[in-house]
Amino acid sequence: MTEKEPTRKVFEYLDYREFLRDYYNGKKEANPAFSLRVFSDKIGFKAKDFISRVMNGDKNLSNQSVPKVASGLRLGKHETEFFIALVKFNQAETTDERNAAFEEMQAALKVARFAEKQHVLGHAQYMVYSHWRHLTIRSLIGMFGFNGDYDALAKMVHPHITADEAKKSVKLLEECELIKKDKNGKFELTESAITTGDRTSKLALRGFHQHCLKLAADSIDRDTPSSRHISGLTLGISQEGYDRIVERINAFRKEIALIAEEDQNSDKVFQLEFAMFPVGGK
Repeated sequence: MTEKEPTRKVFEYLDYREFLRDYYNGKKEANPAFSLRVFSDKIGFKAKDFISRVMNGDKNLSNQSVPKVASGLRLGKHETEFFIALVKFNQAETTDERNAAFEEMQAALKVARFAEKQHVLGHAQYMVYSHWRHLTIRSLIGMFGFNGDYDALAKMVHPHITADEAKKSVKLLEECELIKKDKNGKFELTESAITTGDRTSKLALRGFHQHCLKLAADSIDRDTPSSRHISGLTLGISQEGYDRIVERINAFRKEIALIAEEDQNSDKVFQLEFAMFPVGGK
């Protein structure tokens, strides 16, 4: 039986484990004889359970094994470059390492000229969440529109950014189809509300929330008490209690989003962060 080729290319992924799972499941669907042992042999591992543990997130790929896997999957030159960078991206321990790996992924994409819209958007999405100002500018454009005056747009952002930073944000938002020009050449939103969805990279959101939590900390000194609200609780709870609270937070977040969407007099952009994290215990 002829093995079916994967329907998605490695360039479309922000998670190499998902790529490996999809590759294996696609082969298995086309040929039931394609087992984990066959897959392990194909990519050069003696232990049949190793690749399964990698796909499940229990094990990482070493620097030595990554090229071996790429070769076993018969990835092309640029696909291999991208795959190596993708593994580094997912296994990075610091934000700097992760961003450096992402730049390598982008370089591989550029060389390969992999320009299908959905692929470009998948990686542009990471950039949208790479800095808080991008979504702030999107909200400002939604409230006031934008006619090309980057200086004025930059001054509306708090804390202020440069006109060049505003220009780069507008360009990125347009590439991601989060904003568009109307018939008069003025920018407007493509959708009134957006959500990260289930497929947004958790790695992308990690950096976004790091930026926003720092903004919240800086706001204590930067903004007057009447213009910001910061409060907290120290709780002694079980895992069951934690799960119940998270469920309520998720429902409350959706309620707040609905209030914002129905607000016809919006004239300011706020960033709201929910943070609950362990500070002690066994």
